Amino acid sequence: MIAKIIIGIIISALIIFMIIENKLYDTTKIEIKSKGLPDSFDGVKIAHLSDLHLKTSHKFDYKIISITRELEPDYIFLTGDLITRNQTELKKQKDFVKYLSEIAPVYFVFGNHENDADDEVQKELLNFPFTVLNNKSISLERGENSISLSGVNIEPKYYMGESFDYKNIPYLNAEKLTKLIGEKNHGFNILLSHNPKFLNSYSEWGADLVFSGHVHGGSVRLFGKGLLSPERKFFPPFTEGVYKCGETRMVVSRGLGKFRLFNHKEIILCTLKQE
Repeated sequence: MIAKIIIGIIISALIIFMIIENKLYDTTKIEIKSKGLPDSFDGVKIAHLSDLHLKTSHKFDYKIISITRELEPDYIFLTGDLITRNQTELKKQKDFVKYLSEIAPVYFVFGNHENDADDEVQKELLNFPFTVLNNKSISLERGENSISLSGVNIEPKYYMGESFDYKNIPYLNAEKLTKLIGEKNHGFNILLSHNPKFLNSYSEWGADLVFSGHVHGGSVRLFGKGLLSPERKFFPPFTEGVYKCGETRMVVSRGLGKFRLFNHKEIILCTLKQE
């Protein structure tokens, strides 16, 4: 009898811990130094949010808005999976983006869940109060300088394979990336891509800085390592923080949605500095 009570207490404590764990946020502050950064962008602050996976029935947490506002970013990058697949009513998601857009300009690229949505949902997302960078580039003007901001929208096969069974997932090479978004522009180039898996290709393409998400920090983190990717692969290589390949740096967010353990939700503030 006593053993059952002890086991019950332990299970209850674990459940309470997991509930609390999934309501906690980390604000991660990162400084990226680059020799190629124009003068006018020295000190620019970027809030990076990813993977909210908001459902129609969900109430988004206003704390995300409050934290982002307090960070006073110059730009907000939202790197995919704002919605959860099979959503048809997007009022909550649109309200969330509206509040974000009142803080700073918001730039968005589709994730795999947006790509899995039906055509009407995708069209509605294009009318949200953010700039959608699906395989396109724009120029961010600041003072007398500008930088290039691009976004790549990767086909579903690069997430789930040709047969949608998470087997034989092809690799997005630099040649394919160039076909999707064109050659990199002259000067400093930032790339938004939901999937961090293809860092080598982003570097070959010529990105100076990449913002990504998708992996949710590995869902469960043990000994500082993410355990599982959305592709059902153990110990994926890119789960959180800053990674470097050649002259390219990639910032990967742990995201703000989905179940997680020992892995708080994350809002990143990235400050750009001249080296």
